[in-house]
Amino acid sequence: MESDLTPKFAPFFGMGGIAFAMIFGCVGAAYGTAKSGIGISGVGTFRPDLIMKASIAVGLLQVVAS
Repeated sequence: MESDLTPKFAPFFGMGGIAFAMIFGCVGAAYGTAKSGIGISGVGTFRPDLIMKASIAVGLLQVVAS
């Protein structure tokens, strides 16, 4: 689609924005998974019964990332 109102490189910036959104979303989910894994490990030493309950958040982070 040629148009005099839009530059030819506009789709590049659109696709670049989509790529950055996906990259930063996955990086954020990985960071959150790592932080919650550290927390679950810490809780598991004192309250082993909470490990399965706390691991639900990790599963939800992985679903959001994919």
